[in-house]
Amino acid sequence: MVQRGEAPKAHPRFIEPMECLAVPSLPDAGGWIYEVKLDGYRVIAVKDGKDVALYSRYGNSLTTDFRSIAFSLQHAAGRRLVLDGEIVALDHKGRPNFQQLQNRKRTKAEVVFYVFDVLHENGRDLLDLPLGERRKRLASLADSFHEPIRLAPILEAPLDEIIESVRRSGFEGLVAKRSTSTYESGKRSGAWQKRRFNQQQAFVIGGYMPGRNSFDALLIGEWHKDGLYFLKKLRTGFVPATRQKVLQAIAPIRITKCPFINLPEQRRKGHPLDAAAMKDCVWVEPRMECEVDFVERTAGGKLRHAHFRELKSQAA
Repeated sequence: MVQRGEAPKAHPRFIEPMECLAVPSLPDAGGWIYEVKLDGYRVIAVKDGKDVALYSRYGNSLTTDFRSIAFSLQHAAGRRLVLDGEIVALDHKGRPNFQQLQNRKRTKAEVVFYVFDVLHENGRDLLDLPLGERRKRLASLADSFHEPIRLAPILEAPLDEIIESVRRSGFEGLVAKRSTSTYESGKRSGAWQKRRFNQQQAFVIGGYMPGRNSFDALLIGEWHKDGLYFLKKLRTGFVPATRQKVLQAIAPIRITKCPFINLPEQRRKGHPLDAAAMKDCVWVEPRMECEVDFVERTAGGKLRHAHFRELKSQAA
């Protein structure tokens, strides 16, 4: 019962996650905490007694999808908690693999919940505490964690050594968080920053999907022994000037026949480049290449988080 003049206690509930600002380079100074960037599902875990709920970054329930994690959280210290972290699937080298997470029922990959922040503890919101203090509280709670719940480690070394180690280990990237930062729910203030360590490769331009005054997407692929294979509709990484430069380069080499031997796509999910969609495409001779940044290639060869980097000379 709340006494007169006493503020009511906060209750555990979904809190919209604080976001990281993508940057080309991370701050190399004192007062920053470094963590591996985990490639999985961002999750807010809410514990109220024996009741545990898992929410996606958008507030959608994931509890039934990850029952073992919810069950393990029931036994964590603290009767009422709100935790922020990432659910990942680990490959045979212990690295997060997003494709295996999506296909976890078939791959039987090890799925774990890495916790990197505590936002509420036993009737008190901790959002206004500095991150360094929240991490100390989280470290104490982590003594009661059991698999598949783990404390996300802090990387303690000079930044250049951390970057080299993370790159060499094949992780997606690195996160830097100001140790004095409060938890800014739903915001991307720059107090938390992230840098991806992408792969780069040149791919062949085989056409484009028209857009207003330019193109909506480049159609890219790669040569195999039996011909040119379509990989992706590349939409990101362009500015207006870049679009015009690319269009001027490929417009003179238009052709009427699709150069990709694996089109039309037969898949039903997403937005396949099927026979109907191909009617809107403009095909070009496959002799121009573009450099592309991407996080990884799936088992099927598709590109994840691909961004245009630059136009290259004629394909070999």
